[in-house]
This record gives sequence, structure tokens and C-alpha cells, in this order.
Amino acid sequence: MKGSKLFKNVRLKGQKELVSILVEDGIFKKIAADIPQEKTVGCEEVDLNGQLVVPPYVDPHLHLDYVFTASLGEENGSGTLFEGIQRWSESKGNMTVAQMKERIYSGIRKEMLHGVQAIRTHIDVTDPTFTGLKAAIFPFILNSSRLFKFLSSKIPDISSP
Repeated sequence: MKGSKLFKNVRLKGQKELVSILVEDGIFKKIAADIPQEKTVGCEEVDLNGQLVVPPYVDPHLHLDYVFTASLGEENGSGTLFEGIQRWSESKGNMTVAQMKERIYSGIRKEMLHGVQAIRTHIDVTDPTFTGLKAAIFPFILNSSRLFKFLSSKIPDISSP
């Protein structure tokens, strides 16, 4: 089958018996100790030799607009959250949408490379120019959408980077 893989000798969390996983076109079709051979004809086979397979990770709290900014501005000498917030407030105004977008995309790439499939992010909206919001959200919104039109009427210069 085109685009099909059979992962053999897979260890699942909490199970002693090894299983096989049949994936067709990126969709898990079957997880079982014995998958009938007629279902696996033409599949690429991958022997995992008892390696553990786990679901992808979810990062439930990530400030994507803050990634890779620790070296910007003054150092957080006390190491406290309150000073960190103050230092961020001082340095965020010097960032452009393009700079922030590059950091955000780099952060997303790193998360993906470490097995994260979903990210719940928080964006700083205390910036009067909404730099972080523009960098993180608006590349994904089509200009013709009702949401974009609504937000465009509320936030000045939303369409320009």
C-alpha cells in the first residue's frame, strides 16, 4: 500500500507484550499483537526492537512571543518573576514584528523537533502596537475572514508587518 507503514515490535506504556502499529497515509489504522498479513501487503516495515512509542507531547503553556529573548535588555539579577516581567516590559518595545516572527517560528520548530505536536500559547497584548499578536496570529488569518476584518477595525495597522 502506498504511504503505509507497519511498525513491528513496539512497546506501549504499561504493556509487557510487544505490538505492531499499522499506519496508512499518516492515520493509525490498527494497533495489535497480530495484524493480518493481508492488511500489510506492500507496507514499508520498520522494526522498533522493543522501543517505547508514546503519544506526541502537548505544551500547555508557552509564551511564544518571549522565546529566545533572555539575552535582550538588562539581566534579571534577582531571578524573580516580577523583575523578569519588568525586564520584558523594557525590552519588548524594541522588537519588530519580523524579529518576533522569526523567534516564534524558531521556537515552534524546536518544539516540534522535541516531539511536541500541539502548543497552547499566550501572547502579550499589553503592547499598544500588538507586535507579538501580529507576529504570532495574523499570518494565519486570511485577509477575507470576518475575524480579520473585525480585528482590523479595532487594531491599527494590523495588516502591515
